[in-house]
Amino acid sequence: MDNTTHDPLLDMLHEDRSTYRGAFNPPIYRSSTFAQKSLAQFMSPDVIKPPNFVYSRVANPTTRVFEEMVARMENADDAIAFGSGMGAITAALMAFLQNGDHVLCVKSVYHPAQDFLTMLTPRMNLTVDYFDVDADLEPLVRPNTRLIYCESPTSGRFEVLDLRAISRVAKAHGVLTIIDNTWATPIYQKPLDLGIDISLHSATKYINGHADAMCGVLVASSKLMETLRPMAIALGATLSPEDAFLSIRGLRTLAIRMPHHMESGLTIARWLKAQPLVSEVRHPGLSDSPYYELGRAQMSGCSGLFAFALQAAPADSGTYTAEAFADALTLFGLAPSWGGFESLILPVDVTVGSAPVFRLSIGLEPPSALIADLEQALVKYGAALHETSITRQVSAQPIA
Repeated sequence: MDNTTHDPLLDMLHEDRSTYRGAFNPPIYRSSTFAQKSLAQFMSPDVIKPPNFVYSRVANPTTRVFEEMVARMENADDAIAFGSGMGAITAALMAFLQNGDHVLCVKSVYHPAQDFLTMLTPRMNLTVDYFDVDADLEPLVRPNTRLIYCESPTSGRFEVLDLRAISRVAKAHGVLTIIDNTWATPIYQKPLDLGIDISLHSATKYINGHADAMCGVLVASSKLMETLRPMAIALGATLSPEDAFLSIRGLRTLAIRMPHHMESGLTIARWLKAQPLVSEVRHPGLSDSPYYELGRAQMSGCSGLFAFALQAAPADSGTYTAEAFADALTLFGLAPSWGGFESLILPVDVTVGSAPVFRLSIGLEPPSALIADLEQALVKYGAALHETSITRQVSAQPIA
């Protein structure tokens, strides 16, 4: 993918350090409350708006530094941070959806986001239609369609949506657009430049990058933030100043880490494609991916998260063969989440009788070491397949 954009590290130079005495890192403002200079200031409706601080559930100086940095990196007016990615997702949906609205949502969306829409459906009399990534949205829009919820690339099937096309349809009908931009990060994709209204991140992942803080963030125009911010304050899914500090630290190295994740991920994905025991690799950065050209058109790079499928095991083998592979790995942690320094593996589908599908998050370890770990696990998977085949042949013999 084309990686010739301006250096995102330059965005960090806009940080105003004068307010914290020239320190290169902002202090952690571990304070729940902030005194006001006058009654008039305290009573002003603007007391809850940046750059004012009154109560850390509303805003905190350390958190505000993080928000401003993310907004600059996405070429946006403003951002607001949360205590988790789901905090950002739920606040965005609750801020704009009303009783009787219609929502269009990509089918392969992040499952907790889909679960939340399902919970809202009976409570708010919502109608939610899930669309394929290549669907023409024009005939799907209704008079009561309120928003289109996207994720691109998707974090399960790694499909790429045409964000410019979605934006054109949405703007023609006055529909709001939201995208989960966690996979590409602000380094490789800037959705607002493509016409999307709101970009969100589970900053727990690549933005933090160290697997030691939970964080979410919404990025939008100042006008949309007038609706988002009151809902965020009311819901109270506040990012702590400590986690904001850790997320700032992550942002400072994001532009350095992402190329490593990208190159290592592509190296390992290409290696997996060449393995006889691998039946499929889902990575939009591979040149034979059906999403490769579209990805190049709207992203300047890719991350280190992708999925692959092993050859299918016999239906009567249970999950034995999948376990033989996953349990043999020593460098990949078996865990959810992704985007940190550590490499992880997650089962996506290990249904009995199907081709086992796993998702890999490639961390910062040497690719050669990760490949060696995958290779020895594939050997054990092959042995388990062979053992299952022999067992089936033996059990099929008639008893004398």
